[in-house]
Amino acid sequence: MIRNEKFLILSAESTHFIIQLEKNLLEKNISCRVIPLPTEISANCGLAIRVEIDYMEEIKKIIIDEKIKVTMSIVEKNGLKKKIEKIYEEIQGE
Repeated sequence: MIRNEKFLILSAESTHFIIQLEKNLLEKNISCRVIPLPTEISANCGLAIRVEIDYMEEIKKIIIDEKIKVTMSIVEKNGLKKKIEKIYEEIQGE
């Protein structure tokens, strides 16, 4: 059976930003998981956060409110094929 998935990957330049973002997401009851950063996205800090796509708008608000510099990508997996689309690049809140 071929498994189809669609989810968000959040990556940053440092582990500190990933840990800070994970804490903020969990405090807002957004289920997330720290994972190894897929090399197709970047070779930055080596860690990323995987989260369901349903939370995209809430995550954008957290990123801006907390001034966390992050890259957000949508990952679509269809069996062994993987498509990654960066939708936010290095967001920096004001």
